[in-house]
Amino acid sequence: MIISNEHTSFGTHSDAERYLWLAYHIFVLLSTLIGDTLILYASLQKNALKVHAFIVTTMQHIAVSDLAVVILRILPRIISLISNSWVLGDSMCSFSAYSNPVLFYAGTSFIAVLTSSKLMVLRYPIRAGNWSRKRAHMICGIIWMFFLMYPACLYVISKNDVEFDYRIYSCRYITETWGTITLVSTFVMIFSPFIIVICTTIPTLMYLERARKSAKRVGGRAPS
Repeated sequence: MIISNEHTSFGTHSDAERYLWLAYHIFVLLSTLIGDTLILYASLQKNALKVHAFIVTTMQHIAVSDLAVVILRILPRIISLISNSWVLGDSMCSFSAYSNPVLFYAGTSFIAVLTSSKLMVLRYPIRAGNWSRKRAHMICGIIWMFFLMYPACLYVISKNDVEFDYRIYSCRYITETWGTITLVSTFVMIFSPFIIVICTTIPTLMYLERARKSAKRVGGRAPS
């Protein structure tokens, strides 16, 4: 049976505050469903997006990851906020808790792949011309598999060690099981993609700014 921390100590006692939080999550749910569905639809249409095939495929994986987050994390949280408790059963609680690191870490890694590929396409267009959708699927597939191993190992070691947390109105695994190892691995898997994004986005913006100035001088069109 799924345990939970005390509602008296950790729960939201103000209905106005809970409904405001509920409205925010509903907005996130609807905007993500609409936005990412449109991205997936457009990416599947031939020549709808005038972007490199590798980048388009990476965008598809980001969209799938976002949609999975709203279905497996945001939607259950909305239901929990409405009912003011967890009502979806033990299995769904465990699945939601253990899927969270896969979706979150994979999503941030896909963004790092996207910004890196954008920089490489701009700086080395001839070499990047050989990058195919198949290669993008392979790289993103490796990322999916890598982050699937993390909750799988956690589940084997701490089976069903999850709880419903009233502070976030969602299920989570109890990190004390792995202690320092969990904290260090989480820190690395969260911040490494962010560092890559920063280190690739800045040179990309600098390159685009130089290209814009050069195009302006000769009356051409800067790359987008």
